[in-house]
Amino acid sequence: MLFPRILTALVGGALLVGAIYFGSLPFLFIVLGIVLLGVREFYALAKETGYPCYSTLGLAAAGLLVLSVFLNGVSFGSVTDNQTTSALLGLLLIFIVGRSISRGPADTSISEWSVTLLGIFYVAWSLSHLLLIRDLRPGGRDITYMLFTLIWVEDIVAYAVGSRWGRHKIAESISPKKTWEGTIAGLIGAGAVGAGFQICLLSQQLRLTEAIGLALLVGVLAFASDLGESILKRGAGVKDSSQLLPGHGGVLDRFDSFFLAAPFYYYYWAFLKH
Repeated sequence: MLFPRILTALVGGALLVGAIYFGSLPFLFIVLGIVLLGVREFYALAKETGYPCYSTLGLAAAGLLVLSVFLNGVSFGSVTDNQTTSALLGLLLIFIVGRSISRGPADTSISEWSVTLLGIFYVAWSLSHLLLIRDLRPGGRDITYMLFTLIWVEDIVAYAVGSRWGRHKIAESISPKKTWEGTIAGLIGAGAVGAGFQICLLSQQLRLTEAIGLALLVGVLAFASDLGESILKRGAGVKDSSQLLPGHGGVLDRFDSFFLAAPFYYYYWAFLKH
């Protein structure tokens, strides 16, 4: 089981590193693929838990949302700004309501509306911020590398330390294997990554203390985001969101830490650094 896990990590990591480096369409295709697979898994978990949804409509809307963010950003400003993304969200509501009207009354309508929208917002909207992070100027490529590196270093260090020395459970009812020892070690690892990127690549954009503080905040949000996805899996009674990635579970399992961290990370840079 170890070899498929390592192979998947190497192949997936190489594709992602290359896509981030080139940005533009290569990175769009990677993010779009992650979003569509993640939304699909989210709807499958919801149905497994007993909550129906409009999965086809949701998948189509998720894909369009990612494309719209890539082409137009997320403007919610004045009417003179490009508001394609916000208009798309409004149209989505019309389609969802129209779908229910065409079918007639049903006791599943609230679930169908809410789960469909949540899948789009939770997965597609959150991960679309990765495109915006890569598009930051100056330094979008290095800023994106920093986000992925600190989250994955945190995850690896937390797992390694928690497996070897972890004794005190942090959220046993949600994720039994997570421990305080592993979590703290993971955050230290994230802070170290933040410091390393500031020293080597982002000295013009961040002070050292700021980089460490930002990395720690992102690390906490990544941890909370991981627990959030674990709650969904517990509700559905499954260990992994799917078996798509050998040794890693599903796309949601691999990218769950970004759902809360990516939007915060982007708006930190957009509001405070640009």
